[in-house]
Amino acid sequence: MEVNNNPAPMPPMEDLVEEKKPTSLLVAQFFLFPLIIIAICVGIFLLFGYLTYEQRDARDYLNEIRTGSDTRRWQAAYELSNIITTEKERLKNTGFVEDLTAVYRNSRGDTLQEGSTTRTDPRIRQFLALTMGRLGDARAVPALTEGLNDPEVENQIYTLWALGSIGDNAAVPGIVKELRNDDPSVRKVAAYVLGSIKDPRASRDLQVALNDPSKDVQWSAAIALAQLQDPAGAELLMKLLDRSYVSQLEGMTDEQRNELRSNAIKCLGILKFPAARDKISELSQNDPDLSVRDVSLEALKKF
Repeated sequence: MEVNNNPAPMPPMEDLVEEKKPTSLLVAQFFLFPLIIIAICVGIFLLFGYLTYEQRDARDYLNEIRTGSDTRRWQAAYELSNIITTEKERLKNTGFVEDLTAVYRNSRGDTLQEGSTTRTDPRIRQFLALTMGRLGDARAVPALTEGLNDPEVENQIYTLWALGSIGDNAAVPGIVKELRNDDPSVRKVAAYVLGSIKDPRASRDLQVALNDPSKDVQWSAAIALAQLQDPAGAELLMKLLDRSYVSQLEGMTDEQRNELRSNAIKCLGILKFPAARDKISELSQNDPDLSVRDVSLEALKKF
């Protein structure tokens, strides 16, 4: 038997065809399928989170402020201040305002334990004051007026803001007293709030504040008086139209300087102050800041 020792001939190279997987299949295998798996896992996680989520309302947060730990109490007060605007209508005539003011009154002197140190924690009262301001119910005014006697300056400022947001005239006598506060930041906010409430009983005290040692307080008093249709601070507001004068003020950003000038322009427009008309007209055409130009154009319509 004859054995063929010659190996079979190799096929031509051009006949060898490499088998390739389609690109779309590779993309699906290495990218799409893992992404689908991840999406399914995330969906399951979110579904279980939704099913186990406990919806909390204003009452829940208020109860936690009453009984929670030091850390949770101020956090609950913060969360309550954030959600209260969406629950205002539901809480009407439910006794919530009375309960809220009771918690606020009882929060005076709250302390926070930090290791071996105990300190006064003002945050609960601050966030409760914010909540009452955003709730806008005049029944909170007596408790907030008492809060003006807090020793912490920040607490006083939050309380003033809340009283201004409520806008009840019953708060005016207490706010007027703060125009004589030792801290200029409190005096400034008090003047601003009196302008927002627009009670003419505050005019005389605001006129006195035009001579306050703090320029911030002077400007706030002049702006507040203009909102009361009182021109006593108009000459001071005229100074603020001068860009070179305002640019020399220290401790202010350019944005704050332009805002101050814009407020002065608005107030002079409210007063229809004759001496300001030509200057405001000039600013409406030539001021480098476009926002000042726009405010000036609006103010001119009132003359």
